[in-house]
Amino acid sequence: MFRPLPPQVLPTTEARARLSQIVADFARLGAAAEPVAFGSHRKPQGVIVPWELWAELAPAVEDLLDATEAKHRLAEAGDARTDFDEVAAALGRDPSRYR
Repeated sequence: MFRPLPPQVLPTTEARARLSQIVADFARLGAAAEPVAFGSHRKPQGVIVPWELWAELAPAVEDLLDATEAKHRLAEAGDARTDFDEVAAALGRDPSRYR
């Protein structure tokens, strides 16, 4: 399930000060707890997510990293016989997901 980042971005110092509260919320709510975005000047630079949510997201993140690496290697190889779209299709993946 896709969950957009929360609209509020905490300053890094505030996120640090609230870390114990954030962890307590994660312990209480598990994957249902909202991720916490933080950064300088309220520009998102990082996000803290509950472990349970990370466990749900990790396979998709791994797929994206694998696809990015495969695309990079194909580009480096310059092999005109195989392109990324063909490889993705052969694996049953939608290549547009990785652009």
